[in-house]
Amino acid sequence: MLLKRPGVNTPQEMLDKASVKELVEFERFCRDNALWDEMKKCFASDSVVNISWYQGSGHGFVDASSKMKMRAPHKIYNTAVWLNNDKAVAIMMATIGIRIEIDGTLADVLSDAKLIFRTKKIDGHWLIAAFESIYDQDSIVPVLPSSTLNVSSSDLAGFRKSYACLSYSMHRNGLSVNNELPGIDRPDLIARLYRELDEWLCS
Repeated sequence: MLLKRPGVNTPQEMLDKASVKELVEFERFCRDNALWDEMKKCFASDSVVNISWYQGSGHGFVDASSKMKMRAPHKIYNTAVWLNNDKAVAIMMATIGIRIEIDGTLADVLSDAKLIFRTKKIDGHWLIAAFESIYDQDSIVPVLPSSTLNVSSSDLAGFRKSYACLSYSMHRNGLSVNNELPGIDRPDLIARLYRELDEWLCS
């Protein structure tokens, strides 16, 4: 079912897909605009999150996000939704942006990723049951083109290629990063995640 071309949607399916899309995009809007109470309402009470810098409950993720010293706004390109009754998987194409200072030079860390949400309809309302990511590629670029960044390949050597720059920026801000997440440099982990998502959606 997952990653297959959608068939003809009933009016209720169209409404549910629109509601799921609105839910996950609103959750990211809340994250980027420090709307922590509203963000917490997007997650089910037993939800889980497994991304680069955080592994734990959905509500704990909101609390941890509120304490982060750096901003990490998202540019969202599109969101696809696969629905099966009261379950849905949403995959959002996005770029995570983090501005950091390296030896006095301002730089932007840009991380392209697929943000993956498992959602459930509970008591008539769609909620996020799980949030994960697949990391595609990232970069560090100076804010001013004429600036020089003192970041070498050895600085990134201990991190995964698909999210090395993101991991580097997190590490500089005192956060530990899970080095075993799905990314384009680990297609086996991507395939396993998609199998798990499909089994969950069809169960």
